[in-house]
Amino acid sequence: MTHTAPNHTPARPTTPAPTIGRDWWILSVSSAMLLWISGPPLGWWPIAFVAVIPWLVATLPAVVTRKQYLVLYLAGCVYWALTLQGLRHANPLIYPCWIALAAYLAVYPILFVIVLRRTIRWGIPLMTATPLAWVGMECVRNYMLTGISAAMLGHTMADVPLMIQIADLGGSYAVSLVIVAVNVAGFTLAHWCFGRRQKVSIKSLIIDGSVAAGLLVGTLLYGQYRLNQPTEESSTTFALVGRNEPVEYNQDQARELELFDAYTRQSIAAVESSAVTVDAVVWPESMFTGTLPWVIGQADAEIAQENDLTVEEVQSFIDERRRAFQFRAGSLQSLLAKSNGTENVKPELIVGCGVIRYGKQPAFYNGIVHLDRDATVQQWYGKMHLVMFGEYIPLVKSIPIIRDWIPAGLGLTAGDGTREFQVGPTKLCPNVCIETAVERVAINHMRQLRAQSSGAPSGGEGGMPNAIVTVTNDAWFDDSSVVQHHKRCAQFVAIACRRPVLSAANNGPTVWIDSNGRVVKELQQGGAGSVIARPRIDRRISLVMTLADWPARICALLFLGVLIYRPRRAVGTAPDSSATDTSNGP
Repeated sequence: MTHTAPNHTPARPTTPAPTIGRDWWILSVSSAMLLWISGPPLGWWPIAFVAVIPWLVATLPAVVTRKQYLVLYLAGCVYWALTLQGLRHANPLIYPCWIALAAYLAVYPILFVIVLRRTIRWGIPLMTATPLAWVGMECVRNYMLTGISAAMLGHTMADVPLMIQIADLGGSYAVSLVIVAVNVAGFTLAHWCFGRRQKVSIKSLIIDGSVAAGLLVGTLLYGQYRLNQPTEESSTTFALVGRNEPVEYNQDQARELELFDAYTRQSIAAVESSAVTVDAVVWPESMFTGTLPWVIGQADAEIAQENDLTVEEVQSFIDERRRAFQFRAGSLQSLLAKSNGTENVKPELIVGCGVIRYGKQPAFYNGIVHLDRDATVQQWYGKMHLVMFGEYIPLVKSIPIIRDWIPAGLGLTAGDGTREFQVGPTKLCPNVCIETAVERVAINHMRQLRAQSSGAPSGGEGGMPNAIVTVTNDAWFDDSSVVQHHKRCAQFVAIACRRPVLSAANNGPTVWIDSNGRVVKELQQGGAGSVIARPRIDRRISLVMTLADWPARICALLFLGVLIYRPRRAVGTAPDSSATDTSNGP
């Protein structure tokens, strides 16, 4: 009798999934610890070149169980909770938001591991898949739920000017890509040296090492080239004023006036200490309000009726508030002029200030107002990228009961577009607070202003702004590392736009950053004083100004595509032994 052997597809030898024992806990803890050490507050940047390796190790087992993913996720939660722990100081209501944000952000490393395991299964080389997947992951994070750009992997190199100049080619994503490529080469070398069951060929070792070395050397050479390019002298001097004043969401009028008085005295000291005439004084976010915000718009019959007034009476009130605002600003300028160099000229004011628009539906803006030497408001800008749960809560206006519980500072309106301020020959692009911490926002502002002045020479009449001026109030975050993360974001914005950044902050980064991302002058965090800045003119137009972040967006689409797409097996075919059972995770 003839027997036919059953047609079995032989299973490939695989590495069994590790149990949740000591090795997996070490892997999980190290994934969080290395990344945290490489950034603020410690800032040990060389660690970044090995910080991703633990996640690469997680791609080795044939199966990673859901419990193992959970351990990695919990480690990520701890990392993000430590990194962003300064957020909790803002308000007791922020505590659950801080925990929720850490829990949300911890999802991304897990998605990165899942995507990487799938691409490896599909035969895509690790050196190709890993950098692209990481960039895609960071790009998704920068857009999802309004986006957050703090603590990007590339930001770990903020203190290494040679490494970060490529940010003008692809933003902070470009720096992250190079760092991840070096991590892959290190992982391949370690796996070749110490791997037991799975072997790495000499060819793979040489290719990965060559690609990483080429990218790293190319980055350093490009950095040296960019740093040696000349910039031009400027004739405009700014006094960036900063203090460490405690703030609260619901401040009474007396406290607002105290803040205004403190910054008035600090501004006078700043102008007196300057060896040159100050052309403009910059105050941090909201510090100029002092119970008297700038008022725009016209009286409306509905508002008049609600307040039992005539339209004329409401309009008279609005006009009176405008005159009072400008009178107070003019009085400040007169005080500053008495000690402003040998010419005793009145400096212009660029001040963080609340703005109210009257009309059918009153609107409240977190703004920055520019007044010329005659105390005339030349322009104002309303913050466009508001902080979710910090300046607004989604749908809260539609729920009256909840709306009544929310502090007044959480009911702001987004600004209606970018603006351009001009102080003498120098043109400025204004930003407020987190807008320099969400990289794409500040870059898009500059790109929009460039598009509006298309064809004009940079820095000339109608040309692209010469610098970015930003005002922020980081006193909400105490003296935590959140402040340093904010400054690093601004450094990368400066390089991506190839424009200096002038930042005035309350207990934050009061700093002058040049167009190469280097800190020229800085007020010590938690101190009171000023930075006298004369930003140099840089006429370079970066690739980012042309392409924006489209290369990173393509990576993001690929990243999401891999997450969503799971090819079906043909009926009757044997399962791939390297595939992960859906009951155990990807």
